[in-house]
Amino acid sequence: MTLFLMITVFAVVVINIFTLWGSWQHNQKVREDDARNLSVSLAKQAEDAFLQVDITLADAVRQLSLNGLEYASTPVFAYQLKEQQGKLRQLHGLFIYDAQGRWLATSGNYAPAKGSNADRDYFVWHRTHDDSRVRIGRVIRSRSTGDLVIPVSLRLNDATGNFAGVALATVKVDYFRQFYSYYTLGERDVLGLILADTSVLYIRPFPDTAINKSLSSSPLFTTVLKTSSSGSATWRSALDGVERVYGYARLEQYPLIVTAGYDLDKIHEDWFAANIIDVLLNLILLVMISGMGMVVLRQVKKNVKNQLELTQIRDELTTINHTLQSLALIDGLTGLANRRQFDAMLDQILKRSQKSGEPVSLIMIDIDFFKRYNDTYGHVAGDSCLQRVSTILKEMTQRQDAVVARYGGEEFAIILPFTGKNDAKKVAERAVNAVLAARIPHESSGLPEHVVTLSAGYSSLISDGHPDEAQRLRQQADKALYEAKNKGRNRVHVLI
Repeated sequence: MTLFLMITVFAVVVINIFTLWGSWQHNQKVREDDARNLSVSLAKQAEDAFLQVDITLADAVRQLSLNGLEYASTPVFAYQLKEQQGKLRQLHGLFIYDAQGRWLATSGNYAPAKGSNADRDYFVWHRTHDDSRVRIGRVIRSRSTGDLVIPVSLRLNDATGNFAGVALATVKVDYFRQFYSYYTLGERDVLGLILADTSVLYIRPFPDTAINKSLSSSPLFTTVLKTSSSGSATWRSALDGVERVYGYARLEQYPLIVTAGYDLDKIHEDWFAANIIDVLLNLILLVMISGMGMVVLRQVKKNVKNQLELTQIRDELTTINHTLQSLALIDGLTGLANRRQFDAMLDQILKRSQKSGEPVSLIMIDIDFFKRYNDTYGHVAGDSCLQRVSTILKEMTQRQDAVVARYGGEEFAIILPFTGKNDAKKVAERAVNAVLAARIPHESSGLPEHVVTLSAGYSSLISDGHPDEAQRLRQQADKALYEAKNKGRNRVHVLI
């Protein structure tokens, strides 16, 4: 009883630890999936936002290519830029600069007469690179409005392919600030838009001082992105040192990465708050089990002597009953079911056949010339032969639901539930062939092999509940066995 109590307490503790661990793993997996899905969703939003700007900028460049760079100074072109800016919420402005960085056109209402953007990083880059693809740069502060903007630029070339200026679209940082604010997150959960060169374009909830900071030391760039372009992982932030469960996704068309991170400490707190009641209830249950166990243990100690005596008597009676049952149902020589068990099992299997509609087959088997065997080798050898044949039949059957019985003398029977004639024939032939293959010597056999052989007959039926069908099944199988012997023995036969 003490051991039982110890095992019970241990089991309760282990089960609760396992359950809590499984709950935590599930909770963390859910958070990882949430972070990954959120990052993929935000990446799609960012890609759409920059694609719209890309298309708008490419359309302006296409018009300048068709009409010449001087077209940028026309009122018509300026109107078109304003109209395009009004269509896109994320767009701060559209600008055209010549090869010296002078303003040729803007979608705004103000263009400085002597203003020059030749010192801007994007302008210097396009002047020194002939790459015709769109370039997304670090956040800058607009010289016309003072807003924080993300520059999206294209190189302009003249007819000979030389540098002719830059077409610039600026995307509002506030556009992402407003969009990310729609999500309900914890105080230390983050959403971030980052350049592939590790520079922060915007990250919530950090102040603007985090913009343009490098995250080159973050595991996002040192490890995670090197294995997959999207997914989830846990790491400590390079900005504030907080450990979070992050989802991340790299944009397909642009050099941008979006991250979404959930504060790991807050995840722990929420999980603990959700499970504390269960933990307390299980502790109370554990105390109750232990207390009740101690009470029961005291009672057991008082009655242990009587229980031991009763147990001993019960065990003796059980052993006697098992012995009597075995003697009543098992053949003493072969260890197979005896005739009594055979009759009982056949009745049960026929009742099952009536309910299921499945066939039942019976194989009757007889050792050929067994009387001669006894006369030649003696009854002790005959008993040994019966034992060997019994072992072969039992091992050959290979079915747990089959019943192999000693029917009487040298005759055996095999009951096969849920088995039709074709399968019964295979089992019968396997039995005949298995005994033949054993090559048990039988010099007085009437067959040329001079070994112990079997004759078998079988029959099948589907029970209809008729009271004499067990007898009918035995008679048909027995007649088939008789025909097998008449046809030369060492064979299988069935009545047609």
